Amino acid sequence: MFELSTVSRLLGREFNGYLRIRLPHELDSVVVSVVEDYRGGADATRRQILDRITPRVAGVLSCYGQRAASMAVRTQSVDILMGGLIAMGLADGRLEDYRSNLIVLAAVNHSADVLGRSMGELLDVVGPDLPTGAQATFRDFDARQPRDKSLQSMGLRVIGSGDTFLYR
Repeated sequence: MFELSTVSRLLGREFNGYLRIRLPHELDSVVVSVVEDYRGGADATRRQILDRITPRVAGVLSCYGQRAASMAVRTQSVDILMGGLIAMGLADGRLEDYRSNLIVLAAVNHSADVLGRSMGELLDVVGPDLPTGAQATFRDFDARQPRDKSLQSMGLRVIGSGDTFLYR
């Protein structure tokens, strides 16, 4: 059952420094709940969720995209990666700096490659669940030349492997 208070929880102080909190963490389940509510919701519910996304909430959702990219590689789970893409889609157009999502898309793209998928394949699956603007932004990113969507081009790198795999 959808509750707007779940979206409001993303405003909480416990999400300060969310990107640097150990993986996995119980806070991730709050973000996953918002994504699931959106993904399973009727149009009216989706609009309510989108209406509640402030720049701060968008920042948390975008950070989750990077966390999900790391967790997807750790667990070899395409589903986690797709949830991260949807969270980023909810954040798209609401971030203080739109480039934040572009940086995270490099991690998602890399994770997809590691998992033997392409970002385009993932977008084919989650596309219907993404807000229209996010679909276009993510497709444009996917169409970039490999050097223009690499981790290095976005200032990211991989740290660790296996259970310690992480994008920083």
